[in-house]
Amino acid sequence: METPRVFNRLHPLVAAAAVSVIVLSLVGVAAITGVISTSHGMNGPATASAPSSAPLPSDSPAVVAAVAANAPPPPNAPPPSNICINCGRVESVQAVRHQAPATGLGAVTGALLGGVLGHQVGGGNGRSLATVAGAVGGGVAGNEIEKNSHSTTSYQVRVRMEDGRIRNFSYAEMPEWRNGDPVRVSDGRLVARD
Repeated sequence: METPRVFNRLHPLVAAAAVSVIVLSLVGVAAITGVISTSHGMNGPATASAPSSAPLPSDSPAVVAAVAANAPPPPNAPPPSNICINCGRVESVQAVRHQAPATGLGAVTGALLGGVLGHQVGGGNGRSLATVAGAVGGGVAGNEIEKNSHSTTSYQVRVRMEDGRIRNFSYAEMPEWRNGDPVRVSDGRLVARD
């Protein structure tokens, strides 16, 4: 008597789901470890708006004070004589990431590795689908890894001058300045205010 042969094949949808989980897990690990940058927000004061049943009239003290506090000085007005035009306070220090253009080597390497890993899953059409999905996912991940590995970081220091102007200073290394530090501009560079 002959035993019937049973073929254990992996369904293509199961293979696609497995590949998706693997790719998303790799991208998640890369994001957590910092290989892929995930934050594109800006640091700054948060503004909360309180619900209001009626708008404030434009001549109300609250509106006038808010406009006066945020209004820049008139463009051609001379600064008051009792202020230091080269002095100010640091408002923020922000890291700015600059990504180098990708050469394509990371995408090709990632696609090859992803294709090889995807080829290990399933059989028949499922294997072909897994190979293609692995190659595409590996190419995308490899390209991001390459761009992030060749990125540089500079630091932008924002200073509000005593005359109301905002000036920005760029540093290649993390500067010594912190929010609220009193500074003075000397020869285009920030120095501690005496």
